[in-house]
Amino acid sequence: MCEHRFPEMGRWVSIFDRLMKMYYDRGLSEFEIGWGQQFYVEYLYTHPGASPQEMAERFRVDRATLTKMIKKLGEVGYIQVTSDEKDRRVKHLYLTEKAVPAAEQIKKVHADFYETLSQDIPQEELALTEQTLQRMADNINKKVWHRMEAHHGK
Repeated sequence: MCEHRFPEMGRWVSIFDRLMKMYYDRGLSEFEIGWGQQFYVEYLYTHPGASPQEMAERFRVDRATLTKMIKKLGEVGYIQVTSDEKDRRVKHLYLTEKAVPAAEQIKKVHADFYETLSQDIPQEELALTEQTLQRMADNINKKVWHRMEAHHGK
């Protein structure tokens, strides 16, 4: 395999991640959220009433990470947690009116970021890159979650 290429790939992934965080933090600076919370706000904007379990699976995060995110968004008044009418153990998450302008700004930042990111790159290459990144994430996810389950005795 191309083991000698990983340091370069890892470096580019790290650079890309850092630049995205800077881009989003700047674009969301007038709101009380940043890079870490924007994914969840956007998801709830388009999927009101999502359960924490659904979001944990969508974003591949553990319950502790999701709990911190819900707490943070609750503290800034962006999220409302309600119990399911049929099963009180099941929770549903909704954005508050205060969060709507932030969600709309996130959409704008997404569009602007994607336009900048994809400049001069053919759509076919972008689609292939996205598919490849997803497969890479799936490969790593299998290994990481497998280890976490073994560690927690599941």
